[in-house]
Amino acid sequence: MKTQNKKGFYFSLAMVSLILGFLISFAITNQQSIYSRTPQLRKRELVKVVRNLEKERESLKGELKNLRKKLTRIEKIAAKEEGVLTSYSSNLEEAKLALGLMGLEGPGIIVTIGDNSNVPPGEDPNNYIIHDYDLRVLVNALWEGGAEAIALNNQRLIFTSAIRCAGSTILVNSTRLVSPYEIKAIGDFKNLKNALETNRDASLLCQKYAPNYGLLLKIEEKKFLRIPGYSGSLNVKYAKSLEEGS
Repeated sequence: MKTQNKKGFYFSLAMVSLILGFLISFAITNQQSIYSRTPQLRKRELVKVVRNLEKERESLKGELKNLRKKLTRIEKIAAKEEGVLTSYSSNLEEAKLALGLMGLEGPGIIVTIGDNSNVPPGEDPNNYIIHDYDLRVLVNALWEGGAEAIALNNQRLIFTSAIRCAGSTILVNSTRLVSPYEIKAIGDFKNLKNALETNRDASLLCQKYAPNYGLLLKIEEKKFLRIPGYSGSLNVKYAKSLEEGS
């Protein structure tokens, strides 16, 4: 009886161990599966949040634009009542034009630049895409050439605008832009084109890097361009007026 009891005990112990091992294995596998799915779930949730925030931002831009129009009407009414409408309207238009809040029309140039999707095997793919600093180089050269207004993929560039990398996209005025990039600049075409050719960094990009790496590059003269006004926020945190004569 003792021998049979021992056999029964060992058999029961073996079965319990087997079941326990199976349960532990199942729990580990299930946990690993949950962990493997978690990054994908988080990624989808983050993408959803970003898209919702972008929609909200565009809606707020529209509201801001309407509020600015309403404010202008109220200010004009107030100025008219005080008999200074003509002077006020002129100063207001000049201020808005200087800040880039008004759309502008005139002759100018369009520079279109974009990635090369055909990267040869073994080559560094970073050499075949347009980076934020490439766009800054072109924009700065156009400002040097006397551009009166510039827009990048219809995003008006003003004194608070920044062109910076955001993952695989480029961020301008809190808006994500992707290749190809279209830079519109109003001004004298010859001066603007000359600036692209004489500016050291811009000429390297246009005359060397673009053809060497098969980047899209097109420069067009336009007799008529329309550049939209800036519609974003003008919340300036750090600024001071220049001393006279500076």
